[in-house]
Amino acid sequence: MRTILESPKALAKLLGKQNYRADVTYRLMTFVVQTPVDDGLLLFNNMTKQMVLLTKEEQQVFEQQPSDLADLISNWFLVPLDHDDCKLSDQFRNVARMIEQPKQGITSYTIMTTSDCNARCFYCYELGQSRRPMTEETANKAADFIIRRCEGNPVSISWFGGEPLYNKEVIDLICNRLCDANIEYKSSMISNGFLMDADTVKQARDLWKLENIQITIDGTEKIYNRVKAYIYKGVNAYQRVLDNISHLLEAGIFVNIRMNMDTHNADDLERLAQELHERFAESKYLNAYLHLLFKDELHHKGVDDDLKRPVLLKKMKQIQDKLQDWGMFRTNYYQPFLRTNNCMSDNDSTVVIQPDGYITKCEHYTDSQHVGHVDSDEFDAKMIAYFKEQGEPPLEYCRHCAKYPLCIFLTSCPHYKECYPEMPAIFVDEMQQEMKLLYDNYLKKEKETASSSESEGRREV
Repeated sequence: MRTILESPKALAKLLGKQNYRADVTYRLMTFVVQTPVDDGLLLFNNMTKQMVLLTKEEQQVFEQQPSDLADLISNWFLVPLDHDDCKLSDQFRNVARMIEQPKQGITSYTIMTTSDCNARCFYCYELGQSRRPMTEETANKAADFIIRRCEGNPVSISWFGGEPLYNKEVIDLICNRLCDANIEYKSSMISNGFLMDADTVKQARDLWKLENIQITIDGTEKIYNRVKAYIYKGVNAYQRVLDNISHLLEAGIFVNIRMNMDTHNADDLERLAQELHERFAESKYLNAYLHLLFKDELHHKGVDDDLKRPVLLKKMKQIQDKLQDWGMFRTNYYQPFLRTNNCMSDNDSTVVIQPDGYITKCEHYTDSQHVGHVDSDEFDAKMIAYFKEQGEPPLEYCRHCAKYPLCIFLTSCPHYKECYPEMPAIFVDEMQQEMKLLYDNYLKKEKETASSSESEGRREV
């Protein structure tokens, strides 16, 4: 058995080795994903983050008498038949939280430059909410708050809206204030991309330190222009956004293209994927992925039909497989650490600053559940606790899912129960693809190391 990815040292020390017991029957841990490769069989433990390769001979033993492979038992790939995998995962995370070093300052900020937008997407979860821009006065207070609360540490900012570029003046203001205070920072953005022209891209790269941006494209030209319903007349928004994506890629800014999928555009997204491939295939800075819109995201217009959903998920997989073959879709499930928080909501180093200066812990709560204001360093402890509150796994199949160690069930989250019976299988499929890529990278590094050693040897001779 060859180790391809080691468990992080802190995790390995925390969990320790499992002792072999001759009197029990062993089975594969629920969180282990397996996939065959040319050299044998890859096993990845989603709880310990360890990946190993079984040779062809070891694979035969694994398939016939897995408990004969003692290393699989000591490294938690195999566990007793009656073992409670989810309980161990929960305990593992709880202990990791207790020994985790306290966060130093607030270093991650989602800043809503405005709650207004130049598009009118029918599925927007902000429909019906007030439309207001951040004023210059509030932006200055937000900058003061960041400078005080980051405690001199580097800062990450996510520009959000509405459409953040609809009020880009406050982005300039905040970034200039951070520069003047010698605060190191970088930023990302969620935008529709319509206003990201060539001049703005230069500004984003040089002043905003923009490293990546997420842009949603919901179909080819006709469908996109209808869904987005921009307030501008006589402009081909689709072609403009594609041109702006080209500017971003040329500037070395990573672009994530999100394709929202439901019954109205499923077939068209396949054509969109082809168009994106033809236009951007040469860029190493682009990733494209699909997201199935859920019922609550569409104000009760989403995909909740048990018959339609599997058909759409099958179509989604077909498109993502093509994107992956083209090198345009990359999963990122592998994280070389134990996840101790779910998102910004239960992360003490992260806050959301709204256009009016109120602070919350999640961009889905813009008109309620405030935890503070940029005028003050005081936070509402009860509201902070509310956003951290965890519930039981919401669905029966959660406890039999390989993704379980990545899931933290926050009861305040509007997507707390957002999962479908097909999703565990989708996770396994995507994890298998990622395992193969990780193994290819391992082989590539191994080959480079061998080549370097050989060159060193020749020079010594």
